[in-house]
Amino acid sequence: MIERGQAAAQTWEPITSGRRSNLVDLVKGLAILLVVYGHTSQGAAHRGWWTGPGMAFSKNFIYSFHMPAFFFASGLFVLGSIGRRGAGNYTLEKLKTILYPYLLFAVITAALGPLTRRFQVTYSPFNWKAFLLSVADGDVSWFLFTLFFCSMLALLTARLPNWLRFLLAVVAGVSPIYGSYISDRVLREFCFVAAGMWVGNQIFKLERLEKTRAAVGLVMLGAFQVVTIYFYGYVGRWNYILMGLTGTAALFLLARLLENHRVGDALVWLGRASLAIFLLSSFAQGATRVVLSSLFHTNNLWLQLLLPTAFAAVLPAIVWYQRDRWRLGWLFHWPF
Repeated sequence: MIERGQAAAQTWEPITSGRRSNLVDLVKGLAILLVVYGHTSQGAAHRGWWTGPGMAFSKNFIYSFHMPAFFFASGLFVLGSIGRRGAGNYTLEKLKTILYPYLLFAVITAALGPLTRRFQVTYSPFNWKAFLLSVADGDVSWFLFTLFFCSMLALLTARLPNWLRFLLAVVAGVSPIYGSYISDRVLREFCFVAAGMWVGNQIFKLERLEKTRAAVGLVMLGAFQVVTIYFYGYVGRWNYILMGLTGTAALFLLARLLENHRVGDALVWLGRASLAIFLLSSFAQGATRVVLSSLFHTNNLWLQLLLPTAFAAVLPAIVWYQRDRWRLGWLFHWPF
């Protein structure tokens, strides 16, 4: 059963493929924690529990790099995946592991809307036209929708030299192209996929980097990120790519420092379950928030930040690792 589960985890993994890397999984663990924390902090802000410059800095800092890190990780092994599977099977795999859960959870979220609306800050009654439009333009889950089309762009540009692909992606990312929200998002995020494709398997060299040098690099990049956000605030079109790349590099250096440590092992565990956490975290997060508010009658900021974040990361991860035993694999991968 263990061997079967491990094989399934590698086959179903939507972010990376090829050689299993604790370093990449660790980065994904860090990034998914930041995603969950970001959503939790936004919920606290929307309810008026957290306001002021601290909230703004926290949001701007996290959102400057946590999603670029996922797109960069997705690009690391794209060329190897295309080479092994071929264009047709590569596309089919992305349909099964990215577009399918996007569509499935769009339906699940809409179906549960009447049951969860009283726990939401805003709620709109279900409307077929609005639902179909939101699915078609990526509003349901912009990340999975964008990741799928970035994967297709990666396939279309696979034969280009790495430097040229990245250059074109950067030009497209900073150009004021007036299209739909999601097309603009795809063009903004593809540069990180292209950067990952350029680095490729060379990322494994980081596993040999001395931890002292990793620490120095982390301090320098972290200071740059903090100072830039402090003085300039919101990251816009012109500096999003730079901040995304420097923040991603800092995450990889932090991951190098945490390798072979209990904390690092826990983050690897979360990273390999990142898809389930991304899809299910909002349910665990909302339930924890309701328990704290309704049962324990507390809106204490630290409790409302830390506990929903923790449960929203751990509970979906448990579902991921028990998906075979509980027969829930269909939630994350096309079952046929």
